[in-house]
Amino acid sequence: MQKMLFIVSCFVGQVCALSALEHDGFIVQENLAQYKGSDYANVVDVARGISLEEAFAIAEKNPDIAYFVYTKGCTMVLEVPKGVSCSDDPFNLVTHENFCYDSGEYASGNCRIFRHGDTVFFGKEGKWLGSAPGLADTYLKKE
Repeated sequence: MQKMLFIVSCFVGQVCALSALEHDGFIVQENLAQYKGSDYANVVDVARGISLEEAFAIAEKNPDIAYFVYTKGCTMVLEVPKGVSCSDDPFNLVTHENFCYDSGEYASGNCRIFRHGDTVFFGKEGKWLGSAPGLADTYLKKE
């Protein structure tokens, strides 16, 4: 009986995980986020610490949103490369911080910090996706 309960719980867990990736009206691009070198000028809205279902609801209600990036990992730090303008930051995404690269090397500078559940909603123009393995997924509205 314990084996059967274990198998059922594993199956339910897999179904729940898959349902987080699939949603009518959206196409998921796993492990991708808006590239750190982007100026983020196409940001439409930002929501912090929300569920994926809440992110879908926000995106569905706003016709200006073409896609969104949902942070699924613990913390994602995107350093702003030198030469990338971040002076126009109406959503206050850029902060000057000390941060640690994946290599373990420390640095200081402008960056965008996202934590689990943070969601950035983008307009159609300016999509520039980069690798974010285990950290974020991008959800594109179907046209």
